Amino acid sequence: MKIERVLIAFAILVALSGCQCGKNRSIPNDLVGVWKTSAPKYADRFFEIEKNTITFGTGEGNFEIYAITNIEVEKVREEKSTLYTICYENEEEQKYKFAFYHYSEKKGMIRLKHQNQIVWTKEKG
Repeated sequence: MKIERVLIAFAILVALSGCQCGKNRSIPNDLVGVWKTSAPKYADRFFEIEKNTITFGTGEGNFEIYAITNIEVEKVREEKSTLYTICYENEEEQKYKFAFYHYSEKKGMIRLKHQNQIVWTKEKG
């Protein structure tokens, strides 16, 4: 009986430690700012992360602003990075996710999860 309780407690602890996301998690200061890349395909694109909003520059001076609803954080030891997934929604409450790796040791560069070959750096403000 005691072994079952220990195993159940261990299983709950493992499940909870694996989920580092929460609706009240705040955006780290290292991520706040305007991020751009030197990749020619995205010369007129950017994204800006603020404490409560994320803005995507879509080219030709256009941009879209969304409310951040959540942020999920996962340490990636092999990459020496942190995988962030910013959850956001539009005015119609449609939900989206924006996932990227942040490398704090490499002057704060970001690589998007689905476009790992492109480096994004924060503008000096």
